[in-house]
Amino acid sequence: MKSFKFTALLLVVFMMAVFMIAGCGDDTPPPVEEPVDEEPAVDDDAAVEEEPYTVQLAAKGWSENMTLGYMAALLIEEYTVHSVDTSKINMGPTEMLHPALVEGQIDIYPEYTGTAWMVVLGNEEVIPDRRQIFEAARDAYMEQFGIVMLDPIGFQNTFAIAMTAERAEELGVTKLSEMAEIEGLTFIGDNTTFTRPDLYLGLAETYGIDMDGVNRVIVDTSFFYEALNQGEGDITTLFSTDGRLKEYGFVILEDDLSFFPPYDAIYVVRGEILEKYPSILAALEPLLGSIDEETMTGLNYLVEVEMEDPEDVAREYLESVGLL
Repeated sequence: MKSFKFTALLLVVFMMAVFMIAGCGDDTPPPVEEPVDEEPAVDDDAAVEEEPYTVQLAAKGWSENMTLGYMAALLIEEYTVHSVDTSKINMGPTEMLHPALVEGQIDIYPEYTGTAWMVVLGNEEVIPDRRQIFEAARDAYMEQFGIVMLDPIGFQNTFAIAMTAERAEELGVTKLSEMAEIEGLTFIGDNTTFTRPDLYLGLAETYGIDMDGVNRVIVDTSFFYEALNQGEGDITTLFSTDGRLKEYGFVILEDDLSFFPPYDAIYVVRGEILEKYPSILAALEPLLGSIDEETMTGLNYLVEVEMEDPEDVAREYLESVGLL
């Protein structure tokens, strides 16, 4: 019993000694580890968050330009958070679209380098090299208007002057210089065809045609082929990627004085829009440089001859190449 009490006493003494030693030590509490604020992992490939915006997209009133307009609209809606108002597709010619773009009424539309260079920028000197005229027009658009000219879509659709095969054979005409020597011809066009420097107005100056002596038939652009085919005039302007060239046996007169500039298809976009919504450019980039003349002619044929809707043609093409 005494042994037990002695043992218990030793235990009490030991515990008191421990507490006394602890009390003599540094009474500063141990540092508390603050939680580390780690920055969240950043996915470099993640798209920058953008507020949804309704892109105002326009196009000229003929098959190819409308088809290109719908292609852009479909890609933007597929790969961005933005919606696209396509009600201005078939809005009108460059003379309407460009001012609307500058004033911010529209955000994007398909254009052509030759038209941009001569009609919008008012240059009289033709640059025959496709890349040079694109770069010159691109730089001028940004400097003068703050408008971005995206890289070419891949094909050019140059203007051409055509006759029916029968009329060309009757007159013995194969070149524009030969056509210019014939008096009393009837030219088919629309209101802008006779005033644009890259069409009849400039053509007349280059080839010495007296426009005062030229008969004029004014029709809508979409009826040029029908008017020529029905004998309402002797010549008309057309485009080198027209789908109807497969249907009509027209003769394209040789531009032997190289009047027509290159006309690469491009999109022009307000710079402010691309700066604010870079995803729009990212959505369109896979299309740039991807369509050649043969492909575009085939798509135009579906719209112009097979009478398919240009939006359907645009969608089917994008799906066929894996972009939708």
